[in-house]
Amino acid sequence: QRNMNVFQQTKILLWKNVLIKWRMKMQSFQEWMLSLLFLPLMFMVSMFMMNMHYPEVPYSYLGQLDDPAYDATGVTVAFTPITETTRQIMNKVALNSVMLGIKLEAMDNERALEEAWILNNDIIGVVFKDNFSYHLRFSDGNVAIPNDNFGYIDNCYNFSSRYCYSPRYWYKGFLSLQSSIDAAIIEVVANHSVWEEMKSIAGVRMKSRSVISSITLEYSYFMITIVMCFSPFMYFLSINVVREKKKLKVLMKAMGLQDIAFWLSWSLLYALYVMVLSCLLAALVLRDAFYLSSFPAVSLLFFLYGLACVHLVFMLCSLLRTSKLAGSMGFLMTFLFGCLSLAVLIENLPDPLKWFLSLFCPFAFNAGIAKVFHLEKYGMGFSFSNLMEESYFLFLTYIMLVFDSVFYMLLAMYFDKVLPGKYGTPDPPFFCLKPSYWVRSRRGSAREMSRTAASPEELLGDDIEPVPPEFMGKEAIRLSNIKKAYKKKDKKTEALRGLSLNIYEGQITALLGHSGAGKTTLLNVVSGLTLPSEGSATIYNYKLSEIGDREAIREMIGICPQSNIQFEVLTVKENLKTFAEIKGIRSKEVEREVQNILELLDISNIQDTQAEKLSGGQKRKLSIGIAMLGNPQVLLLDEPTAGLDPLSRHQVWNLLKEQRAGRVILFSTQFMDEADILADRKAFISHGRLKCVGSSLFLKKKWGIGYHLRIHVSESCNLENVTSLVKRYIPNVIFSGQGQYELKYKLPLENVNKFPDLFSGLDSCSEQGIINYGVSMTTLEDVFLRLEEEATMDHEDEHVLGEEWAGAGPWCPDETEPGSLLLSDTGKAAVGGLALWRQQVSAMAWVHFLKLKSSGKNLRSILLLYVVFLLPLLLQLSLVAAWQSVSAWELSSARYFLPLGKGAHPEMTSLLVHNNTGEGNKPFL
Repeated sequence: QRNMNVFQQTKILLWKNVLIKWRMKMQSFQEWMLSLLFLPLMFMVSMFMMNMHYPEVPYSYLGQLDDPAYDATGVTVAFTPITETTRQIMNKVALNSVMLGIKLEAMDNERALEEAWILNNDIIGVVFKDNFSYHLRFSDGNVAIPNDNFGYIDNCYNFSSRYCYSPRYWYKGFLSLQSSIDAAIIEVVANHSVWEEMKSIAGVRMKSRSVISSITLEYSYFMITIVMCFSPFMYFLSINVVREKKKLKVLMKAMGLQDIAFWLSWSLLYALYVMVLSCLLAALVLRDAFYLSSFPAVSLLFFLYGLACVHLVFMLCSLLRTSKLAGSMGFLMTFLFGCLSLAVLIENLPDPLKWFLSLFCPFAFNAGIAKVFHLEKYGMGFSFSNLMEESYFLFLTYIMLVFDSVFYMLLAMYFDKVLPGKYGTPDPPFFCLKPSYWVRSRRGSAREMSRTAASPEELLGDDIEPVPPEFMGKEAIRLSNIKKAYKKKDKKTEALRGLSLNIYEGQITALLGHSGAGKTTLLNVVSGLTLPSEGSATIYNYKLSEIGDREAIREMIGICPQSNIQFEVLTVKENLKTFAEIKGIRSKEVEREVQNILELLDISNIQDTQAEKLSGGQKRKLSIGIAMLGNPQVLLLDEPTAGLDPLSRHQVWNLLKEQRAGRVILFSTQFMDEADILADRKAFISHGRLKCVGSSLFLKKKWGIGYHLRIHVSESCNLENVTSLVKRYIPNVIFSGQGQYELKYKLPLENVNKFPDLFSGLDSCSEQGIINYGVSMTTLEDVFLRLEEEATMDHEDEHVLGEEWAGAGPWCPDETEPGSLLLSDTGKAAVGGLALWRQQVSAMAWVHFLKLKSSGKNLRSILLLYVVFLLPLLLQLSLVAAWQSVSAWELSSARYFLPLGKGAHPEMTSLLVHNNTGEGNKPFL
C-alpha cells in the first residue's frame, strides 16, 4: 500500500543527501575548506578593529551668545531675495547683534548667491523663503553634516579635536547668526527689541556617558566580510540542487514526490552545516569585536542569516537553469546587498527603506550587526536580556531573517511550479487559487466514464483493430486529439499531430515508429512530464490537465524514461530504497519490496555496487526496477530493453507478461521482434500521427505483403525455368530478388490454399537445380517498412522532427570523407600555425555567443535580478542626494521631542529644558 507522506519522503531524501556528501569526499572537503578559510579572515578583521574607550564627559559651560566665541569682523553675509522686509531684517543684524562688523551684500536670487560663493567660499548665505523663515548656507567646513551629529556624538568627547564637528555650530558663527536673525525678525514684527534678553542665552556641553568606539571604515570591513561567510555553502548547494532539478526531481515528482520534501531535505542538511559554522563564527567574533555580547544571541543571529542564504539559493535555482548562473548570482547578490547594507550606519535612514531592503537577507543581517555594534559601543552588549530593548529591538532582526527564509522558500516552490524548465509540467501563475489544487478528486473508478469524445476506432476506421468484447469498458488511458508543438523563436516543431488512442487494462501496448516519430513525447504526455498543446488525456478518468488529478495519477504510475534514472553515488539497493520510500511504500515494507525487485530482475549480485560503476545494461535494469517499485497500476516504459543482452531482454519480457493482469503496460521500442513477442496491441506512429493499431496478426494481414519464398539453388539453375514453375501454381507471384545461390519471391496471402501444390511441384523438380526451399510469413519489420514508405510519400514535402530531434543541431553525415579534413572547398590545404589558432579561437567564441544568445530565459532572469538589485541602489542614491543637502535640514522641535509612545535612546544626547513658567513640567512639555 502506497501512502505519500512528506515526513517519510523528507527523511529518506535527507538520508540520501548525507550519503551523497559522504561519498563525494573531494567536493565536501572543498566546500568546508573554503568556508573555514573565512575564520582566519574574520579573525584578522576583528583583531585590527581599534576599539577606543572614551570616558564619561561631565556637564560643561561654553559661554553666552555675547561672548567673543566667534569674530564676525569682515565676514561677508549675502542675502536674497531683496525686499524691504529682508533688507530691514539684515540691517538690524549688522547694527545691533553679535554679528557686528559684517559686510552685507544683497543678491537678486539664489543662483547669484551660489555664483558668488564659488568666487568666495567664506561667504555666508541667507535665503529667505518668506518674511519669517529662512535657510542658512554655510560652507562644509563650518557646519556638521546632519547625519554625522544627529543624536550620536562618538567623536565629540574632546571639543578641541579636529574630528569633532558639533562645536562648529558654536564657534563658527552658525548659532550667532541664527540668534541675530531671529531677534531681528521679532523686533521687526513686534516693534520690540529682545536682543538684550537673548544675550544671556548660554551654551552648555551636556553630559555624555562612556563609550567604546571604532572607526566606521573598520565596521564596514567587518560587515562586508561577515556577510560573505556562507557564500561557499551557497555555491556548492546550487551545484547539488540544480543537478537533481534538471531531471531527477521531475521524475521523482512524477512518482509522487512532494515538492516541500525535496526542498526540506536540502534545507535540513545545510541547516546543520550553517549551525556548525555559526557557532565557530560566534566564538571568534566574541573574542574581539563583540566581547560584551552573549554567545547564544550572536550565534542565533548568524544561524538565521545562514539559513536565509540557503533558501535564497533555492529561489535562484528555481529561476535559473544552470548551477554556474545560480551560484554566481547568489554570490553577486550577497556581495551587492552586503555593500548596500553599509547604509545602516546612517542613523536616520528612513524606516520604510530599511523595511524594504530587509527583504534581502544580507541587508537584514547587517542591520542587526550594526545594532550589535551600537550595543557594544555603549557597554551593554547583545544578549537575550535586551533582545526586546525598544531602542534597538533586535528581535525584529530575528523576525525579518525568519520571514526572509520562509519567503524565499515559498518563492522557490512557486517558481519551481510555474517555471519548471525543459522538463516538467508548468502550472498556471495563479494555480494556488484553483479549488482543484487544494481538493483532491475522488477515485477514478467511482466517476462516470465520459463517452462524449469520439473513439479512435471511429476516427481511423479500418486501420484500428476492434478490441475483444472482454476489454470493452476497460479503457484505462484515453487520448483524444493530442497535439504537441515545440516553439523556438519563429520555428515550430510538431511532435504530435492530433493523435487519439485508447489503452486498455490487462493488455501490453507497444508504441512503434521511427526515431523522432513522437513516441517519447506521447509517453511524456501520458506520464504527466509534459502537457499537450491541444487535446485531452485521462488515466482512469483522472484528467492530466487538472492539478489535483495529477497528484492522484502520480500515485498509480511507474515510469522508466529513455535515459537511466538513478543517483550515481548510491548503490543499487540504496537507489531502490530511496525511490521506494518516495513512492510512499511503508517503511516496514520497503526492505521486502526492494529484495523482491532485486530477485525479479536478477540483480542481487550487484546490489552493493554504486550506480556509476554499472554497465549500461545494468543501469537499464535498475531503471526498470525503480519503475516497478510499489506495484504501480500503470507502467510506462520508454525503450526499456535498450542496451540489454538477449538473456536480460527475455527476463524482462517474461516479467512484464507476468505483471500484465490487472494493470496497464505501455512501452515504446524500435525492436520489431520485441513488440511481436511481448505486446498484445501495437500502435504505429509516424510523423506524430497514429497510422494503425492492432495485434500482430491484424497488422500483418492489413499491411503485410504475404509470405516470403526463398529457394536455394545450384550453379546450374535456370532462373526463368524456376520462375515459370512457381507461376504455374501462383500466377500473381512477385519476384523480389536474387542472391548468389538464392531466389526470393513474394506470395500473396489469398493464395495460401495453393501452397501444397506449389511445394509438391518444387519437390518434383530437383533436376532444375533446386536444392531446398523455405517459406516465412511477413514480419512486423516488413509492416513497419511499408508504413514508413507510405508516410514518407505522404510527407515528402514536410520537415517534421520528433521530440528526440527537437534540441538537435543540423544534420551531419555518419562518415566524413578523409579528404574533407585536409582540404577546403577550394582544394587548398588547411591553415596551420597562428592562423589556425586564431581561426579556432574565433570559431569557439562564436559558438559560445550563439549558446548564450539561444538561452533567452537565462538572460531574461539575469536582467530581472539586476533590475531588482539596481532599484534599491537608485533609491539609496536619491536618498543620499537629499541627505547631503544641508539646506533642507530643518531645525525644529521635532528634532528633539520623540513621538508619543516611542522610548528614547539612553545613549543619545539629552535635551535640557528650563521651565520658568511656575507650573509643572508635564503641562509645560
